[in-house]
Amino acid sequence: MFKSLIVILFGLSLALTCTAQQKFIWLTDSSPDQQPQQYRQALDVNGVTLDLLMQGVSDFKAEAVQTTTERAMAMLKTEASACAGNRLKNAERLTFSYATAIPHTVFPGLRLYSKSPSKTTAWLKQQLNDQQQLSLQHLLESDHKLHFAVGGGRSYGEQLDTLLKQPQWQHKFWQRRSVDMSAGLIDMLVQSRVDLLIEYPNVMQHYLAQQSTDTQLTSFSIQEAEPYMLGYILCAKTPEGQKLTDFFEQRLQILSQQKRYLDAHLAWVDAADREQLTGLYNQVFGTSF
Repeated sequence: MFKSLIVILFGLSLALTCTAQQKFIWLTDSSPDQQPQQYRQALDVNGVTLDLLMQGVSDFKAEAVQTTTERAMAMLKTEASACAGNRLKNAERLTFSYATAIPHTVFPGLRLYSKSPSKTTAWLKQQLNDQQQLSLQHLLESDHKLHFAVGGGRSYGEQLDTLLKQPQWQHKFWQRRSVDMSAGLIDMLVQSRVDLLIEYPNVMQHYLAQQSTDTQLTSFSIQEAEPYMLGYILCAKTPEGQKLTDFFEQRLQILSQQKRYLDAHLAWVDAADREQLTGLYNQVFGTSF
């Protein structure tokens, strides 16, 4: 009788433990189980930072699901317990998701890339303003026949998103939608299928280093782009999503003050850019590394 009671109590304890643990979907464009056709190592900032955020945590358990940006945003609308990291926060996304108040990631801002020996680059240098920046609106309004590579469903920040959505310029944009979107967009530029690419410097460095050929690119500062990118964790706009958002905010508040979280960022930029990124990190998170 006593043994039976012990078994019952153990079973109840196990059931309560399992019930208390909230499982959630972590939407990412890269995964440890990535498909073979992804021929290059993905820039897995999501995975590295998630590992740090989940260390020692028993109340929540993440299940990584590899998907495109568009699909990730759609799943935040349909899955009760789902989150996506390293995402720009904008008005549209906040209609269907909660966002952490504290950033998940910080990296230098978007730049415009072209192939160095091209006529396009020579022309772009003539379009620089007094601040040595290019205005994307000016480029789009010009008669110069330029084609841009852009990511389908991706947000580039409010000002750039507004320009990229204008119907009169859609013929200038060649969109790519896939789980290896960034690598594919860079390929389009390297192979001269497009003239220009808007991308983050750390992403360009990561994928270009894996190219078999040495391609010389020139980058330009964009007038309408933010000086640095803040990525947030977005979670489904549900009670479960609110709980996850609160959890991640608490974890980010602690971890962002630790050197190992900065190191997770520094691992994805060239050595020459680490001082700049450390300065941005200190500015955003109030640290002094």
